[in-house]
Amino acid sequence: MVAAKLALGTVLTAALLSTGASPAAALTAGEPPVSARLSGLSLFEGSVKIKGQAQKTGYYCAPASSSIVLQVFGIKRSQDQLAKEMKTDPKAGVTKRRDTLDVLNKHLKPKGYMFRLTYGKGRPGALMLRVSQAVGVLKRPTILAVQGNKLPWSKADRTYGHAIVAYGYDKAKGTITVWDPNAAKGALGSHVISAKALAAVVNDLPDSKMGGVYTLSKPLLPL
Repeated sequence: MVAAKLALGTVLTAALLSTGASPAAALTAGEPPVSARLSGLSLFEGSVKIKGQAQKTGYYCAPASSSIVLQVFGIKRSQDQLAKEMKTDPKAGVTKRRDTLDVLNKHLKPKGYMFRLTYGKGRPGALMLRVSQAVGVLKRPTILAVQGNKLPWSKADRTYGHAIVAYGYDKAKGTITVWDPNAAKGALGSHVISAKALAAVVNDLPDSKMGGVYTLSKPLLPL
């Protein structure tokens, strides 16, 4: 009987260690291993490595931001290629948000990922949640549609829509790190901005039922 108990104990211990949890933690009634409990929760701070780009034209912010993001997924598409796919209009100087979303998802769905548009204007908590989910959990950057002229580092006088890349965050400090592809002096490059200030300039389009936050998830099995 003693031998049987010892054998059973050995099997249980081996099984527990294989999950990465200690026997004491895993034997707590109804409580999964620590690794399971933390699955899907973002850390207090995080960042992902990106290769920044300057947009090639004054209206290539969406293709440039998308090219930066797709590279992290191992997908190489130039700004010109993406502008063609997204039907960027050189005369109007715009890329429609729906077209940007559709092209991103065309490339990402075979890898099991997808973007959807959610609201972030005046919602710093929701914005931080979306960014930390992408960066901290999925280890990928995301895109934000903003009012470019209202960014703290912008010197533009005219009102214009803009796309930037969010690739880092710090919940304790309440900040988000972004890459601005705007080639204008003082704008191009990395910036750390408070979630509150960033949420204030998110360019939601409620009349079109489109938010300004490209929210990343991984609900699909890779094809």
